[in-house]
Amino acid sequence: MRFYILTSNDQPALGRFFDPKYSNLDPKDAVVVINTLNDYHKRLAKSFCEKNNIEYYITESDGTPATGKNSLLNIFLESEDNYCCLVDGDDLLTPHGVWFYKNLESLEKVPDALFLLNQKSVKLKPENTLLSQPFTVNYDKLLDFDYTKFFIEEHGLEEDQAKFYHDLHKDYYNQSKKYSEGAEAHSRVTWFSRKAAEFKFPNNIVVGEDTLQMYMLKDQAVLGNLDVRTTDEKPATYLYDQTKPGAVAMVSQGNTNYEWMQFYLIQLKQMEDNNKLHKGVTLPKLIMQYPEDYSLGDYGITR
Repeated sequence: MRFYILTSNDQPALGRFFDPKYSNLDPKDAVVVINTLNDYHKRLAKSFCEKNNIEYYITESDGTPATGKNSLLNIFLESEDNYCCLVDGDDLLTPHGVWFYKNLESLEKVPDALFLLNQKSVKLKPENTLLSQPFTVNYDKLLDFDYTKFFIEEHGLEEDQAKFYHDLHKDYYNQSKKYSEGAEAHSRVTWFSRKAAEFKFPNNIVVGEDTLQMYMLKDQAVLGNLDVRTTDEKPATYLYDQTKPGAVAMVSQGNTNYEWMQFYLIQLKQMEDNNKLHKGVTLPKLIMQYPEDYSLGDYGITR
């Protein structure tokens, strides 16, 4: 296996994966895929990889996350690697995570894909300490919330637009509650076998492509075609970095534009009509055996 890192705009974050203070990846264990419309970042990332003897590829970008991720999966499938740990270049692997994924392929039965539960997001504070936040949600609270009032009073939207976004949010969270893994808003998929990597991210939407692909993999698990398991992020293997606004925040334009939800829900409805979504199905949990003297942590996020 190797760590496949997709980078599009944040060169300092890319450097963290090879920094002894953070992930401390060995360059030979990593492949960097540069997929960006930012020529300056392209040059920086290319230079960084060349200076550090890291295998890298520059792929054509159309600005959508799906195109970058699909180009990464294609590069993985063209390699001789059996397994890929897919990492967003803006995020962070913990020391525990590096050990965990490097040792996954030593299991007697290696999964085709792995979903994360109880995920953690972090913000890097000025003193370089990590402020942890849970990634799980309270669906009942989200479904009780008055989004119409929120969009009118907090963001100055007209009533018709606010009501439209209210209905989108209710539909979105109702569907997520029905088909997600427990209290997860979205279970990140970090691990792919070559079989799992054949299932690509839909690139006709700009937000939610990873959730739709996750549901594709879950459907294949239910059909018996893939071995898909979950792992509890206690301790954390992967940290979603919210120091800078992510794709959802940027596309939503400061809580004033949720058109993306409509396009996502249309795609989800098609999967539902085709019996590709499975209510009440819980995937099996991964069991990892650790050495007796195991001590690698996750920057103190789990206490």
